[in-house]
Amino acid sequence: MAKEAIGPKIFLAFSLLTVIMAGLGYYFKEQLPPWALVLIVASPPAVGCFLYALVRSTLKEEGPKAPAAPPPKEAPEEATPSAKPEPSSPPPASAVEAQMVVAQVLSLLQNEGRLLDFLNEDLDRYDDAQIGAAVRVIHKGLKSAVSELVRLAPVVEAKEGTEVTVEEGFDPQAIRLTGNIHGNPPFKGILRHRGWRYLEIKVPGVPSKSSDVITPAEVEVG
Repeated sequence: MAKEAIGPKIFLAFSLLTVIMAGLGYYFKEQLPPWALVLIVASPPAVGCFLYALVRSTLKEEGPKAPAAPPPKEAPEEATPSAKPEPSSPPPASAVEAQMVVAQVLSLLQNEGRLLDFLNEDLDRYDDAQIGAAVRVIHKGLKSAVSELVRLAPVVEAKEGTEVTVEEGFDPQAIRLTGNIHGNPPFKGILRHRGWRYLEIKVPGVPSKSSDVITPAEVEVG
């Protein structure tokens, strides 16, 4: 409130000063030049208006002060459990190690069966006979590479195309039913695919030095 009352006081004081200076100017009008009389009379109201505007802008910038927020309440301390914490599971392999494992698998499939060469080849340039001959070689190499990585077994030990019975309580992740399905198991149907499950997976070793090379380029020096 004290600061807000300063403006009117400044305005009143400099108004009185303007009247006094005007009276002095009228008294000394014969001795002073015209420009000096104008300066004497106009300077008090000009300075007063400037100070009044300065005070108002200062009050606006400061503004009313917000009440101080109460201090946050301290959370109650949690009781320490008496039981010992279970040991945490080991952290998963890092993203770099996972990428290197994938690169090692692709390297094996490329070296044994030329998989990447086959997938990036433009097959439209070849006829079916040429593609069939190449696939025989690729099939042999890929089969050898996969056998080094995983040991497989069929989900259903039966010949494809024969009738099988799906008993009650079957695993839907292991057997997928298709066709006209109604009622409850057991179901009888034709085995269209035996499925595959792995018995063992051999993860290739991660090289100590990270590299983005899956298989090196080959240059024959003559």
